[in-house]
Amino acid sequence: MSRKEVWRFLESQRRVYLGFTLENGYPHVTPIWFVIMGEKIYMRAQDYKVKVGLAAKGKACVVIDDGDKYRELRGAVMWGRSRLISEKRLITKLTELFDVRYSERQWKADEMPEDWVKERSKEKRAFIEFVPEKVDSWDNRKV
Repeated sequence: MSRKEVWRFLESQRRVYLGFTLENGYPHVTPIWFVIMGEKIYMRAQDYKVKVGLAAKGKACVVIDDGDKYRELRGAVMWGRSRLISEKRLITKLTELFDVRYSERQWKADEMPEDWVKERSKEKRAFIEFVPEKVDSWDNRKV
């Protein structure tokens, strides 16, 4: 896929797989919701999650794919730099983007147990920025 096609494909999806290397050398990969600004991918998680600590180390991989049959398969693997976001204006903008993009998929307080909602309200969010440096992609629909 061209660069433009990769970003358009990414915009059409709802989650990516975010990967980091643990201290013991094993990979840590997790599905995560995301938003895009420019050619940067932003993710959000609770601040105590493993991925947040790993994101601060500065290297990450993002993978996304789609399709079931061979002739439908398409995707991208991106290697790049990650960092935790601390800029309040950017966090405000990202929060708005997440609220719009995932409003129908996010949990609703009246649908969840009261104790669970109370615990979630105590959690702090961390925001991760991912800037790709190398991208590989495929689109078997073009074969």
